[in-house]
Amino acid sequence: MTDKTSSLPELPKHAWVSVPIIAFAGIAIGILSQVNSVGIGGCIISSFILCGIAYLKPKKDLVSLLVPLFAIIIFNPWGEFSTGIIMQTLFAATITVIAIRLEKKYSQKVNYT
Repeated sequence: MTDKTSSLPELPKHAWVSVPIIAFAGIAIGILSQVNSVGIGGCIISSFILCGIAYLKPKKDLVSLLVPLFAIIIFNPWGEFSTGIIMQTLFAATITVIAIRLEKKYSQKVNYT
């Protein structure tokens, strides 16, 4: 018999909490230092962390895996969107909801029997 358990490393139980912390901390530092790109960087970094967490889950979530692509499209410097504080806050709130959804819905172990 073959063992079909995943060889991926185990995540800490509350790894998803790093996503909103990094996103909102980047926004706060950007507001305090009056540098808009710090908040954008925090949002992009936290989106890649969310993608990594989603990849290491036993069940895969396509939305969480594609969040970095959405971040790059939204925060593209040549794009049509305004990347100000409001857009950064809305994006950080959105990925927070996605991180909570990922933790609640996709954390169950997959049984291959």
